[in-house]
Amino acid sequence: MVACFSVIGTSAASARVIYVKILVDEEERTRRDVWQIRLKQRLDRASEIINEYCDIQFALSEFGVWQSDNRETQINRSLREFEQEVEVAPAQIAIGFTSQYRFRKGINGLGGTRGPLHTHILIREASPNTQEPERLEALVHELGHFLGAAHSGNPKSVMRPIIANGLTRYNGSPIAFDRRNAKILQLVGTEVSALGLQKFHQLSDLTRRRLLVEYKGLAAELPQDPAAKQYIRYLHRRARQPTSTSQLRLPVAPQGRQRSTSAPR
Repeated sequence: MVACFSVIGTSAASARVIYVKILVDEEERTRRDVWQIRLKQRLDRASEIINEYCDIQFALSEFGVWQSDNRETQINRSLREFEQEVEVAPAQIAIGFTSQYRFRKGINGLGGTRGPLHTHILIREASPNTQEPERLEALVHELGHFLGAAHSGNPKSVMRPIIANGLTRYNGSPIAFDRRNAKILQLVGTEVSALGLQKFHQLSDLTRRRLLVEYKGLAAELPQDPAAKQYIRYLHRRARQPTSTSQLRLPVAPQGRQRSTSAPR
């Protein structure tokens, strides 16, 4: 069951505005006004970072609450549940912040989505060891995946596979994209903002060829990571079968660290 109870009006600037529905599950423990302010500010800051690389802005459409299944123990299956329960319209993306899962010592996944321009993103919110800088990075990372970004071997990139490692919290490092993913955001963002691209299979042939160059470079940086390789297959599959779907795997972090979200299967 989903309850939506607040609609926020925003004005579009020169950039293409993508409207976002923000939801928490019933496990959220803070007051409604507290989590609304926290997540609205996080989305605004993430949008500012993304907008530095492409002509895209993310704006809040409305808030909501959904009932997550407490019997579920796998976040990728919770993502499927979130997709089934939460209607995206009138927004273009629904981002769920779930407090159902408690981080454990060892392997943890921060969240996931199913591919570029996919309508649903799910992020784990409750963790005593994850602070706002890492949570902001997780959101920027996921919005990067939304715009086609893949995992990078650059240890300072927001698209590195492990993001909750204290880089922004302790070192004060800016949240930034590596060179290859910056190019990807520019290419995809241009087609979204200028051409109204809504589905990844609608990419122009020229952009598709340019993206393949960047994905191959990212795959060479992280030969053991499946993300960029899957994006390469994804583009080839989309070219052959425009109506096919793609499923992405949630990556797993090494012991003691929390990994970023939504690497492909």
